Amino acid sequence: MDWSQFGNFAVRYLPQLWNGMLVTIAVAALAAPTALAIGVLLTVPRVAGWRLPSALVRAYVEVMRNTPLLVQMYLLFFGLPLVGIFWGEITCGVLAVALQHAAFLSELLRSGIAAVGAKQWEAGQAIGMRRWAIFRQIVLPQAAIKVMAPVSNQLIVLVKDTSLVSAIGVLDLTLSGKVIIERSGASFEVFILVAALYLILTSVIGAGFRVSEMRFSRRLG
Repeated sequence: MDWSQFGNFAVRYLPQLWNGMLVTIAVAALAAPTALAIGVLLTVPRVAGWRLPSALVRAYVEVMRNTPLLVQMYLLFFGLPLVGIFWGEITCGVLAVALQHAAFLSELLRSGIAAVGAKQWEAGQAIGMRRWAIFRQIVLPQAAIKVMAPVSNQLIVLVKDTSLVSAIGVLDLTLSGKVIIERSGASFEVFILVAALYLILTSVIGAGFRVSEMRFSRRLG
């Protein structure tokens, strides 16, 4: 690679990569809250101790965690039309990313709640609090502090996993890079730029999570 020409190369193709990065941000912005919402819903039966729903959730979590995201994405994109459901590539990509990461998030949330000791429940009951009040005012704030860091990390992994939507034709940052490579033949230079843009994106998101975590801890502390 001619490093003396790398600057000119970057200036030429960064606008195209930036457009792809905006698509990546959009996919992540849709998938992350969806995954978190589904993860919370999956956590409820486990925490409440509902036997049949809990068993179904455990089965879902095992399937989603132990099969590749790309395969799940293909099943949605190519399988849904077979049953008469025609969704666009972005919808299928967002849904696939959200459904898998919801399984991981539900386990993180469940473990965070389980990490709050039984004595916290007993203390609340001793002063006459109802079970829901104990959970909302005592258990949940403590669990939130415990899970903020791992949940933040999982959401950053989600952002990186959005690169797989390129496999079903979403013109995100990764696919934009592949298109440039086909036109220019400069694969190494392009992947350096793509990696740098992903690094910038995840670093900004990570910094935002850390600031939010510190503020939340101070508020509860």
